[in-house]
Amino acid sequence: MQEKIQKILFASHFREMAYNSLEALFVLKKTGLNLIVLCHIIPREEVGFVPFGGYLKKEADELKEEALIKFEDWQKAINRAGIESRIVIEVGDPAHGVARTAHKEKADMLAIGKGPLSLDIATRCRMPVLIQAYMAPFQAGGERAVRENRLIFDKPLLAAGSPQASRRALLLLESLAGAVEKAAVAHVIDKKALSSPEIEKIKKDETLRLEGYCDVLQKPGIAAEPHLLAGNPAEELINEARASACSMIIAASSDREGQEDAPFGSVARKLCEISEFPVLLVPFPPLPPTEDLD
Repeated sequence: MQEKIQKILFASHFREMAYNSLEALFVLKKTGLNLIVLCHIIPREEVGFVPFGGYLKKEADELKEEALIKFEDWQKAINRAGIESRIVIEVGDPAHGVARTAHKEKADMLAIGKGPLSLDIATRCRMPVLIQAYMAPFQAGGERAVRENRLIFDKPLLAAGSPQASRRALLLLESLAGAVEKAAVAHVIDKKALSSPEIEKIKKDETLRLEGYCDVLQKPGIAAEPHLLAGNPAEELINEARASACSMIIAASSDREGQEDAPFGSVARKLCEISEFPVLLVPFPPLPPTEDLD
């Protein structure tokens, strides 16, 4: 059964280019997206009396109205794209509030901007989380550059981890046929395995696995190409995304990593930290909401 993205919660703090990141999601109308929930959580400290623990209702109402006006303007573009929309504006802890709202809305995907709270929010969620930066600075070959992430679904790179975790990410990617025409599927062989006497078997098995994933993607019309890599996982995946002119990286946590860094492992976390590409995190197994979000 394919994953389906019909409802997205788009959380924004109205940073520069935030609307551009929202607009990049409209292409998913082709694959079943019918509702975008616009969410803004006003940090409690912006409207609270710290000495007395009081609440500045007037300031809170002003900030809510300011956010509402911005969202209402964005709604016009969403509606022109043939997608319905709804607005949620609350006061609270941003990380907790965004994750709680995503679960309450039963969102199929959460879209957030890249920032210091990104992973904090993502680790609270059981649904796929897209971390975006429309203009993303990065350094390659000793030179600084800026990447424009506009057509983010043009050619995703699927980072294949463990078979079970990769399967959920593969199903999600498969469901995006219509928005996605091409894809790369990559796996990075662990450094420890390179000196194993079984390395040739490992290479053969992983190559067959990647080719199998490509076959699955080609059925709904996504032209896919396999890439077997070796080295530092996050760095190799980013280098391959650059070399293959990819538009985003889809990363699933492995079973082992899920136990250590639930729900996302070290490779997924590193990608979020250093990648100039948008990263779509797919948790495995899909975790229930934590008690503090109820």
